[in-house]
Amino acid sequence: MGIMSEEGREFVFADPSKCIGCGLCELACVIEKEKNLDATKSRIKVVHLGPLANMAVTCRLCESAPCVRACPRDALWQDEKGIIRVDDEKCDVCGWCVEACPYGAIVLDTERATVLICDLCDGEPKCMEFCPTEALFWATEEEASKMLPASLSQIRSEIKRVVELGAWNLLFARAMDVAGKVEEKLKALARRAEELRVVVAA
Repeated sequence: MGIMSEEGREFVFADPSKCIGCGLCELACVIEKEKNLDATKSRIKVVHLGPLANMAVTCRLCESAPCVRACPRDALWQDEKGIIRVDDEKCDVCGWCVEACPYGAIVLDTERATVLICDLCDGEPKCMEFCPTEALFWATEEEASKMLPASLSQIRSEIKRVVELGAWNLLFARAMDVAGKVEEKLKALARRAEELRVVVAA
């Protein structure tokens, strides 16, 4: 279930060596949370780091969360599990929490005059469930800080290997395999959207 381990609070972390930047995590998030397909309201965001390097960013449940300290209205607080909670009545979308977040994990919702922050779906993140490459998993801050550089190094090594050996067939084979997995997850997401009666904009 994640959230808390002996090493510290766990959040959803994306392995760049597995993330393909498809955006299904964003789609899964808004289908579950917003009951629509507006990815701008997703609480997880895909970030393109460079050639073949992608990852997704969401709330890291910071200790002494900067966003909470930055809010002038006391609209944010951190519960016992580290999850950031929002008082919609107090929030005036000033954006100070967005500026304070070191990971860019807070989304302004000007339509509803509030902010959107990942709450880990009560310990069963839908973004994880629908990731076609299993790039999302639980990690602590310490684990993530170690895995990120190692993962980026692995990507560089793989690119170098493919170029030097001219092993383009390996890339094509992987692309075909991933395409099949994406299709499977899209179908599963479509079924979930139908269950939730998700609104599809005209």
